Amino acid sequence: MKIDSLHIYPLKSAKGIAVQTTEVENTGFKYDRYFAILNSEKEVLTAREFPTLLKIKTQFKEDNLVLKYGRKRKSIDLNDFLNPIEVAIFKEPASGKEAPVSVNNWLSSILEIDCSLIKINTDNLRQTGHNAISFCDLHPIHLITQESVNALNKKLATAIEIDRFRANIVISGLKPFEENTIAKITIGQCEFVSVLKTERCTLITIDPKTGEKDKKQEPLRTLAKEFRTDKKVEMGIYLIPTKLGTIHATDPITVEMKMKE
Repeated sequence: MKIDSLHIYPLKSAKGIAVQTTEVENTGFKYDRYFAILNSEKEVLTAREFPTLLKIKTQFKEDNLVLKYGRKRKSIDLNDFLNPIEVAIFKEPASGKEAPVSVNNWLSSILEIDCSLIKINTDNLRQTGHNAISFCDLHPIHLITQESVNALNKKLATAIEIDRFRANIVISGLKPFEENTIAKITIGQCEFVSVLKTERCTLITIDPKTGEKDKKQEPLRTLAKEFRTDKKVEMGIYLIPTKLGTIHATDPITVEMKMKE
């Protein structure tokens, strides 16, 4: 087994960043889903409703978050997120800190709606049954295997790239969908436990390069037909960190599988 790639997604639903090394915090990879965009109702937006988000690129430059959309760019000092604000993510309460008005106006012109940018409020993080989280959907870290994507691609008329699944960790060296049986995984000095298989939604039908939805609802349709488990459409697993530290793309991996019933 080996790590194929590591990724962070600083702005929820925007383009990710491949990294060679990352710090593992209680909330997951550092800067992963630290930022989100709100509509006028203070609800977190996702690419499910606004596919344009997938084409916004993020970059960190010293103490600044840089947003890029085509030739447009906007830089925000991380210390300029000041005012606490209560928001909703999938109708659940969350807390953030607002960006300056100039940033919000910039984003509003791109998405063509009244919207604003927020950063996680580390003083009031969302809580799950396991730990605190950022603006991720359910759990801090998402893992998928290249073998599972290869198995799915064999069933598709047109193969897709693995970035459709927006995983933090991509590994290879297991059988297709064998990641579902992982109980614990050690990467370098860090340890994680598997808590849930990742249920898939219409987000994977959107081409992240073009922002266009597949008219035939692929690959979700084929995934549901060929690989449905427990009456759910799932692919990949969620992890929570149990030993924090730094991981590198070159770190060795060891896994402990679940006991067979």
